[in-house]
Amino acid sequence: MIYAHTKEDAPPEQWEPLYGPNGHAELTAKYIRSFGDWSRADLAPALREIAEFLALTHDMGKASPAFQRHLQGGESADHKTAAALLAHQQENCLLKTLLPYTLYGHHVGLPNGTELFARLKSTSLRPDVRAAMPGSYNRTVSLNPTALRAAITQENEAMFTCSMLVRMLHSCLVDADWSATESFCDPKTAQQRAAHTLPTLQQLQERLESFLAEREHAASGPINELRARIHARCRAAGSESSGVYRLLVPTGGGKTFSSLSFALEHAIRQGLHRVIYVIPYTSIIEQTAKEFRSVLGDDAVVEHHSNIAEENDNETNRFASENWDAPLIVTTNVQFFESLFSAAPKRCRKLHNIGRSVIIFDEAQALPPEYLAPCLAALKSLQRLCDCTLVLCTATQPALVNRPEEGFNIGWQPGEVRSLLGESMERELQERMKRVQVEPLGNMSLQELVLHFADSGHDSALFIVNLTRQAQDLYRLLENQGAANVFHLSARMCPAHRTAVLDEVRERLSAGLPTILVSTRVVEAGVDVSFPIVYRDACGLDSLAQAAGRCNRHGELPMGAVYSFNSTEYSLPSSFVTLRDAVAAWENTLPNLGDKDWFSSEAVESYFRHFYWQTRHWDAKDILSKIGNQPKELETIPFREIASLFRLIDAETHSVMVPYGPEADKLAEHLRELNRAGQMPSREIFRKIQQFTVSVYDTEAKDLPCEILHEKAGIYLMNDTARYNTCMGLLREPPKDDYIQ
Repeated sequence: MIYAHTKEDAPPEQWEPLYGPNGHAELTAKYIRSFGDWSRADLAPALREIAEFLALTHDMGKASPAFQRHLQGGESADHKTAAALLAHQQENCLLKTLLPYTLYGHHVGLPNGTELFARLKSTSLRPDVRAAMPGSYNRTVSLNPTALRAAITQENEAMFTCSMLVRMLHSCLVDADWSATESFCDPKTAQQRAAHTLPTLQQLQERLESFLAEREHAASGPINELRARIHARCRAAGSESSGVYRLLVPTGGGKTFSSLSFALEHAIRQGLHRVIYVIPYTSIIEQTAKEFRSVLGDDAVVEHHSNIAEENDNETNRFASENWDAPLIVTTNVQFFESLFSAAPKRCRKLHNIGRSVIIFDEAQALPPEYLAPCLAALKSLQRLCDCTLVLCTATQPALVNRPEEGFNIGWQPGEVRSLLGESMERELQERMKRVQVEPLGNMSLQELVLHFADSGHDSALFIVNLTRQAQDLYRLLENQGAANVFHLSARMCPAHRTAVLDEVRERLSAGLPTILVSTRVVEAGVDVSFPIVYRDACGLDSLAQAAGRCNRHGELPMGAVYSFNSTEYSLPSSFVTLRDAVAAWENTLPNLGDKDWFSSEAVESYFRHFYWQTRHWDAKDILSKIGNQPKELETIPFREIASLFRLIDAETHSVMVPYGPEADKLAEHLRELNRAGQMPSREIFRKIQQFTVSVYDTEAKDLPCEILHEKAGIYLMNDTARYNTCMGLLREPPKDDYIQ
């Protein structure tokens, strides 16, 4: 008997066989057949056969005597090369090159092509390993190149599409293999996973539409009337064909639930599998998930991001986060895009479940410009290869349509991106939902800014600046000059601290109490606060529009006031490349606007054209050139290298716990106990830690007074309580003696 897996404390006759009706290969194939179609219809039949071939052959190397000895306690033995060698003998030229990647990488991750094919050319398939495999498993599979070409609209996209096909097949195999392995090695967990049921898309739609109907019936006023019309138009658009859509709605127009209404209607009508809501910032994802959960039910939303709160990280969420097998996923740009470019099996496991989905990109203008080319290439592949519908959802729609005459050729072709609302309604919304007047103040010091506010006639205001040091200085200045009820918000505060501040700010604003909030950019997206006036430091038009969205948000006043100013005391560091480019693009746009509204579609289009022209380098790590554009380069795709290069979060940062309140103190003591006992923290503890951490640059982390709470897990506590200010968070320098905490 040839075995695939052992069972602890059990004799070999109770181990899992590799072949046969109850063997691991057959069970993996059973799982892979259950995944359904994840690609466009004309490719689906062939891809189903290819996936089954991968499942049946992926572990054939385990039939070698060396691996069977390994199962009985011998040295480790390679089992991944055999299936890659078999696949490399396929007659189909494309598949004989693509399939070895996923077969070789189903445990160790997608390899670099140069090393993989050098190994295959210097290694032979053992005759006894091949003979041990049932003959029916060794099939000839094919892929019609004509059908694949239909998923490629531009010649330079062909290689990237092939690389995405590898990733999707790799995902299918990894998910099926891990599921099959779990069913034998950990049947209790497999049974728990199978016992969890999630609501269907139809059930989610019923809950959402019932909530929106009730809310629209109870609400009144012109803004609520427009929100109801936006919702109705979005749901009606759900009957349209799949493709790429934009949802251009001014801030406060209810685009979050309206976009979800479209997505559910569209998914049901088109037979798609799920809705994936992608959000750029961890600072707002929890709020969105909380809103969805309050409307759709606790069982409806699967969150997958680093800051998920412990109470939301239940068993269902943990299971579905592994492979996104759920009807509604809420995730971040980082999780979504880094998974698409990852080589690691754990991160790649969910990719096939992205296929045939509606993917909503909230704040689509936040796509990172230095990775814009590979991100758009991935989105186009998901749309054309995997039959996904994409929704670019924002108040300032980025200009992502090709303009070859300006050198921008990485986006969609003219006419491909359709409006969910229609251009006439977009123009109407721009006019009727105008709730603020923007006034430029020119160059101003912090002192002049405070004096301007004092003369404004208002007792509440939001100040948004670019630097944490600037925010802390302005906060101190306002307090020292006698301003009451001043609050501070920045990334120097841990998530639990920011949440507490925002809750108090919202309560005060709702009660009509004087409230001043000094914040960095963390307040700009997805934070539902409404101030009568807002001050915004130098930024791009998209950030200015986001700041305006925190002013007179619900039309409480006839017109709110947004003041744009340029700080005379703080210059942007050279490392703030994107922000500096945005400021320059806006400065280049302004002179040509004349009397046009700053937030008009013409102004936004012009700004983004300047911004992308200003940035120019949309693939800072040359990822697309590494994939190549010639068929001969199929054997050299450096999957592992690309994964190491594609990092949306600065790798030079370090997360430290901070002493914010009794809950953090209790958690720190628990970590000390685990460290003394030599026990690793649980997943739930890691999630809870996230609520009390602040990210700092490595250079600063070296100088912070830190205690090692858990050595093996690498958890540090910044243990100087005076350094973590109860109002402003982590201070860059120890407080002066005369500063009262």
